[in-house]
Amino acid sequence: MRRRWTVQAVFLGVILLLAGVVGVQLAAALPDEPVAKPAPTPVNWATVRPGADASWPACTPPHGTTRTLPLASRPAFVVVGVNDGLPGTVSACIEREFEWADTTTGGSSQPRLAYYVMAADPWTKAQLKWVEHPDWPTGDTVDGVRVPVPTAFASTASGTTCTGGRAERACAYVYGWKMAHHAAAIPGLRDPAHSRFWIDVEAERTWGDDQRFNQAVVEGMVAAFTLPRSRGGIGTTTGVYSDHSEWARIIGRLRKGSTLDRLDQWLAIGPASKAEAVDALLHDWPLTANGRVRMVQWVDGPLDRDIARPAGG
Repeated sequence: MRRRWTVQAVFLGVILLLAGVVGVQLAAALPDEPVAKPAPTPVNWATVRPGADASWPACTPPHGTTRTLPLASRPAFVVVGVNDGLPGTVSACIEREFEWADTTTGGSSQPRLAYYVMAADPWTKAQLKWVEHPDWPTGDTVDGVRVPVPTAFASTASGTTCTGGRAERACAYVYGWKMAHHAAAIPGLRDPAHSRFWIDVEAERTWGDDQRFNQAVVEGMVAAFTLPRSRGGIGTTTGVYSDHSEWARIIGRLRKGSTLDRLDQWLAIGPASKAEAVDALLHDWPLTANGRVRMVQWVDGPLDRDIARPAGG
């Protein structure tokens, strides 16, 4: 009786052992239970302080205008235009706007100070009215660096080599590269090698009808800003500023593989309220298929105000 019990006990033990092994194997084979992600904390946009931007209209410019526009009081961040409304020029307001940048409150996903730089086709009538002799390239080399022009901007006559023609897309790309370097080298800029430069693409009158030419100008600027210094670039970050209608007319459908596709975007919506700007920030379509709207500018009386996505948003 005692031995029989021992055999039964051993037999039962073996069964339990096998069951345990099978259970472990089944548990290993089953997928882990999905872990619910914590819901993001909703943003109370009413308490989010906006930033602001300003450029040459904030002081008396040399274009004949005598009205000086005011600057927003204690914005969270500022974006300072470095040009006098035209590529290759220098804003007369730089010093005043740097003092303004010192009044920022912070508390935004954006740095307290960033820059924006103008882009345009320098051969349009609107541009030639103010700059009679544009700093147009005659070759591929800028400050001893050979600019690598993409094959998408090649011409039948000279390929990707810029020979100085006003309609050459290769020269447009090199011109954009030069304008970016000009902007970053403006005396007095604060830490330009580590600051974001937004590229301003607007004012249809300052662009021609060749959208691939226009793309070349902006792509040249993007390359100059973002390529590392070891490759002749500035080594910083960039994005584009525009609105939907002007972007569609100036830039149009992007070429395949365009570097403009995935850039951060700063969207202008014109006269509006802060609530309307927030709605545009969260719901408006980006300018490109894979772009992301990071900031929205709205016009509040004489002021340009800006709202930005929160960090990680």
